[in-house]
Amino acid sequence: MKRTQHSLSVERTVMSVLRTQLRPSFGTTSDLAYAKSDLDPKVYSSVNQFKRDYVVFSFLRKWKGLDTGINLERTALNAWLEAEQQCFRTNRRLNTEASMGSYSIAPSAIVAAQRKIASVLGTWDSEKIVELCRFGNGATADLRRGSTHAEKYVRPSVTMDALPYVIAVMNGDSYMQELVGGFNDLKIVNANRMVMVPKNSKTHRSIAAEPTLNSFVQQGVGRYIRHRLKKFGVDLDDQTINQDLASQALTRGLSTLDLSMASDTLCTSLVKLLLPSDWFEALDNLRSPATMYGKRRFLLSKFSSMGNAFTFELESLIFYALLSAVCEGDVISVYGDDLVVNHSDYGRVSEILKWAGFNVNYDKSFTEGSRFYESCGKHYFDNEEVTPCYQKDVCRRPVDYVHLHNRLVRAGIRLNLRDEFRAAANVVLDECRQRFGRKSPDVGPVVEYDEYFISESFEWGSDIRVDRVRLRSVVGSNLLDYPDDGSFHHSAYFGRKLRSPSFLNPCSKGHVSETGSQAFFTKKKAHWRSSTFG
Repeated sequence: MKRTQHSLSVERTVMSVLRTQLRPSFGTTSDLAYAKSDLDPKVYSSVNQFKRDYVVFSFLRKWKGLDTGINLERTALNAWLEAEQQCFRTNRRLNTEASMGSYSIAPSAIVAAQRKIASVLGTWDSEKIVELCRFGNGATADLRRGSTHAEKYVRPSVTMDALPYVIAVMNGDSYMQELVGGFNDLKIVNANRMVMVPKNSKTHRSIAAEPTLNSFVQQGVGRYIRHRLKKFGVDLDDQTINQDLASQALTRGLSTLDLSMASDTLCTSLVKLLLPSDWFEALDNLRSPATMYGKRRFLLSKFSSMGNAFTFELESLIFYALLSAVCEGDVISVYGDDLVVNHSDYGRVSEILKWAGFNVNYDKSFTEGSRFYESCGKHYFDNEEVTPCYQKDVCRRPVDYVHLHNRLVRAGIRLNLRDEFRAAANVVLDECRQRFGRKSPDVGPVVEYDEYFISESFEWGSDIRVDRVRLRSVVGSNLLDYPDDGSFHHSAYFGRKLRSPSFLNPCSKGHVSETGSQAFFTKKKAHWRSSTFG
């Protein structure tokens, strides 16, 4: 059946409805003006007006359909190059300070940070790290995102410096040795690969796809650091710690700090200065010393960037140590580059971060005098949550409409603007039914997942003996077409899954994979009353 052509996308229609319902105090005339607009919480005296403006300001800022005329990839590359230049300057400055023994901050703070890191990490423990190594789902230097484990065992890429650590892993796993093969079966590389992924309407995000076996061992290092940090009260598995502190910042006298391009400004000399020598040597060997972008090769001044599997844990560790070295208050909370400290420590923290070569993002950092605070994706104004909703993807399939509709419903509940958001959500529901007819999912109770259109007004059947409801849900499934050629590595991977329960996943083919071909269909599914919030 031929679909009706629509002159206005559903996302723009929703934005128009939100403007009408929320009556923001600002307006824009073009996509570019909207993308470049700023919202300053300091000028607001009313939380009600702020959260209304904040919704309109935020809703489409990350939307892929926004036509700004900006070369997003070029903008991201320029920012990456600027960060590299900054790392080069910081490396040179720190090397000079170390060689002269004259630092631009108190040496006691550096020593305190070194001791904190040493106590967290302990000595390099190869045996424990080997047990934690595994493949992630991201792209590698020679494979796309979503490649199967079986594919990653076939002539995997690795840097020469990382080979001793890879060999240590393989010596303890004869099965992996059989899959990977000998030295001639490896692909020796000297750089990672830069990948651009969508970030917002003004720029892309640059990520380094690491060599396959480097990434395998980096996963173990990252997990080990994460485990050690947890013993010191830094839980990188729980964002709600920072979120709860942000909700209390106004009354408890706390500051929330955010850094610009934190991982891209983590320079090599800082890591060398702060980490124990055995740890620096190991991490330096496991990282990639250079990055390939197209046919250009860049020798890196940064230590590691996003894409390296231990970068998040390493930067969290360094921020925790730096803050511990200078803070005098009772609150230090770190989750990546989201930091929370007492107001009284804000100046000292900003100073040591600047010395370390990082950029405090003052537009997203809030301290004494502010009524607005944010951390780890939760935003608060006068202690009231004002976290907006963002629409990133362009709606093309029923599942996209379900995501958008439910995102609006939840935002209405969260912001106590139910009527305003319900009007926008109804537009999405009506559009989906018009476009997809019987394939459009049904309406059901408010649940945590997005399988159908949720509604607060949904009512269960009157028969109290009925303890479940059958609803039409929308399901996405990857279309995987593997040749039936008896390829040994697929068979070997199935065998490993049977041998190791930790490798089990829900895909019937035995693989977790993301491909360009996806099927979206609806099916009937029973939902028990206990599965709902209410």
